[in-house]
Formats: sequence, C-alpha cells, structure tokens
Amino acid sequence: MKTIAISGLAAMACLLSALGTAQAQPQPREYSFPSQDGSKSPPSTLRITEQQQPGAAAPSGVIRDTPESLSQYQRCRNQVDREAINNTQLQGGVAACLQALEARRNR
Repeated sequence: MKTIAISGLAAMACLLSALGTAQAQPQPREYSFPSQDGSKSPPSTLRITEQQQPGAAAPSGVIRDTPESLSQYQRCRNQVDREAINNTQLQGGVAACLQALEARRNR
C-alpha cells in the first residue's frame, strides 16, 4: 500500500512539474495572411515565439528617468542638433547623449 501511495505522489509531482514548465513557456503570437482573390500565393501563418536569453533578467517593464536626467538628455540633444553639420555627426552625437542617459540609469 505504501508503494502505491509513494508512486502516486511521485507521478503527481512529475505532472505538476510538467504543468508548471508548460505555463512558464511564452505563447507564440500568430499572424494569419489569407490568400487574395486572383493571387497565386497560398495562405500563410507567421508564428513568433520570444525566447529569453540564458542568464538574462526578465524585463522589468517601464524605465523611469528622473526629471533632471531627462532635462540633461534634452539639453544634449538640442546641442547636438545645433552643432551637427551632417548626418554622421548627428548620429554620433545622439548616440553619445543616449549613452550618457544609460549611464545615469545604471548609477
């Protein structure tokens, strides 16, 4: 009788473990593209499943910047917009402003 009870509990634990793993996996998003009248293309479905990188933290959602940090970023962007004389300089300046903003976020 003990053997049957232990076997039943082990089977239940395995079942619950599998159920928990299945719920933790992200559900794929599906986009359907029906064929159009007169089109030679068949209908198709696109499935997108996002996979988290090993060791990566789960996204926390919203990033909140302080008003001071945002004003510093805006001043940097305005200065870059005024001083840039070509697209390469503009892109480099904007990248520097974003790096400074990210550095302030990580402090």
